Amino acid sequence: MSIVGHRVIAISLLMVLLGCGQEAELPGGDGPGASGLNEQQAPQDKAAKREAVKKAFKARPVPVSTDEVVLGNLEALYSSTATLSAVEEAVVVAKTQGVVETIFVEEGMSVEQGTPLAQLDTRRLELDLARTRTNVENFQRALDRAEKLFERNMISTDAIDQARYNYEREAAAMALQAHDLSEATIRAPITGVITVRHIKLGYSMQPSSEAFEMKRADVIEVVLNVPEQELLKLKSGQKAWVRIDALEGAKYEGSVLRVAPEINPGTGTFRVTVQMMNRDGLLKPGMFSRVDILYSSRDNATLVSREAVISQREARSVFVVEAGIASRRVVETGFIQDDFIEVVSGLQAGDQVVIRGHSALKDGSQVRVVL
Repeated sequence: MSIVGHRVIAISLLMVLLGCGQEAELPGGDGPGASGLNEQQAPQDKAAKREAVKKAFKARPVPVSTDEVVLGNLEALYSSTATLSAVEEAVVVAKTQGVVETIFVEEGMSVEQGTPLAQLDTRRLELDLARTRTNVENFQRALDRAEKLFERNMISTDAIDQARYNYEREAAAMALQAHDLSEATIRAPITGVITVRHIKLGYSMQPSSEAFEMKRADVIEVVLNVPEQELLKLKSGQKAWVRIDALEGAKYEGSVLRVAPEINPGTGTFRVTVQMMNRDGLLKPGMFSRVDILYSSRDNATLVSREAVISQREARSVFVVEAGIASRRVVETGFIQDDFIEVVSGLQAGDQVVIRGHSALKDGSQVRVVL
């Protein structure tokens, strides 16, 4: 008998000795029992490994960036946008009739009040004035004779009254014509800049015909329409800063000139006028501007980065890092200025707060500070 045959007989005898219907477990785990046990234990090992990985992942420190709470001066500003406007402006009109004979100014020129802007043809006015002056002289002589005759009781009271009436009527007409002659020279009613010229040489002008438009240039105003909720904050005399985008963000200092005493019921806003000097002449009416009005300031305020504050409904909080642990802390905030928020309570100078990495944090999370 071969070696294989002897092995088969030995295995059969061993199975009989272990009992009928029971399967023997062979050394080395080759039997059917060993296979079943391994199949049940494998999923449990995998689940345990997954749980261990999860715990290790959750226990790892969360990378965050922090910033320090500091003390600083805080300025509370109301910010808005508006267009610049001239503090004074005028439409220059002709006050008498005539043809435009000479134009002395062009758009963009600065002129003083009373400066001649244009000259109308005055020949007809001069002729009318000369004729009336002659009439006045005649009536003056007639009045002088009437007075002498009246002194001698040679004429009645009605006669001398008529002579006096004729003289005064013609003198008034002469004064009116002299006024029209002076008005033939169109003059600047204010000191400012010529913004529009409506006339050309040869234009026939009538009284009230528009000739020029002018605006005062040395002082500029910004009129803001402010929501009524800000009414108690803004007052005349408060400092203001105006930035002009068209001038590469140039900043001009001004002040609140006046605050309207009423609210517009249609818009729920009130008018606030900011005024500033235009010393360099670069500010032009109509320019777009960004206005900041200082309505309050505080020294040694507790300031925290805006990135650190988490807003949830009506509550605000921050994560404070101490000894590698992040703790959520509710804070009460005040004014906001640029990238900082004033903290009224809940923090003190020197505290380290999380500014990036909030989303992965919970109260008590371990953290690792990175740049």
